[in-house]
Amino acid sequence: MKTFKIITLVLSLCCFSATAQIDPHFSQYYSFPMWLNPALTGVIDGDYRASLNAKSQWNSIANPYSTFGASFDKAPAKNLAFGATVINQASGDISFNHLNALVSASYRLRFGQLGYNMLNFGLQAGVVNRSFNPNGITVGSQNIPGTGYDGSVAPDETFSNSSSLMPDVNAGLFYFDGNPDMNINPFAGISASHLTRPVDKFLSSNERIPIRYTAHGGVRIKVNETLDLTPNGLYMRQGSARESMVGVYGRVMLQNDSDLLLGSSFRFNDSAIGFAGFHIKNFIFGVSYDFNTSTLQRASDGRGGLEFSLSFTRRGSIVGPNFFCPRL
Repeated sequence: MKTFKIITLVLSLCCFSATAQIDPHFSQYYSFPMWLNPALTGVIDGDYRASLNAKSQWNSIANPYSTFGASFDKAPAKNLAFGATVINQASGDISFNHLNALVSASYRLRFGQLGYNMLNFGLQAGVVNRSFNPNGITVGSQNIPGTGYDGSVAPDETFSNSSSLMPDVNAGLFYFDGNPDMNINPFAGISASHLTRPVDKFLSSNERIPIRYTAHGGVRIKVNETLDLTPNGLYMRQGSARESMVGVYGRVMLQNDSDLLLGSSFRFNDSAIGFAGFHIKNFIFGVSYDFNTSTLQRASDGRGGLEFSLSFTRRGSIVGPNFFCPRL
């Protein structure tokens, strides 16, 4: 049964075809903004922001998927903002690894009364590295009739490339209404990643990485002086893979510059997600869990993904109007 679980997960989620999967990402995508959309660089209500994210998936197998991310960005100086982000996913017995390292820049246009309506243009450039350990792969030629698997037998499959390093370019747009006096503040963004479609020679092929298209948005609704609700949505497409997600989170304002955050999301044909967080002064801590609802329930024993996020925003010498800043 354990062998069945590993085979099912590897075939479904760790296949080497670049056209059948979406890049690594987080369920708390709003807490890792520059990976979602480079136009979110500098969209903060402070001087700068530093974020850490971690996720572990399918712990029912020996080597579960682990995804880590770190980012830093600075508020715009004369409408120009900069940042950097790194995301790494490691998984499986063959140590499949996906690393993306990027630097970002965004430019902000203000319009409307008092300049509270804002449109950001963002660009990113960096590298993608994909690798695996071919020594961890077992093939049919190593299965000896009558005795079973024999690791001393050399596999009849060869891999000339177990690692590839490629340039990467991404771009995006993001609009938001930052008027703090409004009871309804909409926001929306679009982005495209891997614009140059670099050749991935991961398995001695000339296959190109598909462009990842992302659309996201929502609206912050001020219910009263102590409660905000933010319904939101996300759609991603990369090659033949699709992902759609809808959700809502609430912010309950407490005393002493602190907030309680609660929410839930649903990723169609995949999982239901519960989220809880706490905002105190300059820190936001969040935890979420993906409850598997897809056909992988059997292979994963119904276990989904546990995810943590931590962000720090320094607030001090902000110049200009104090505006509402969306978390998505």
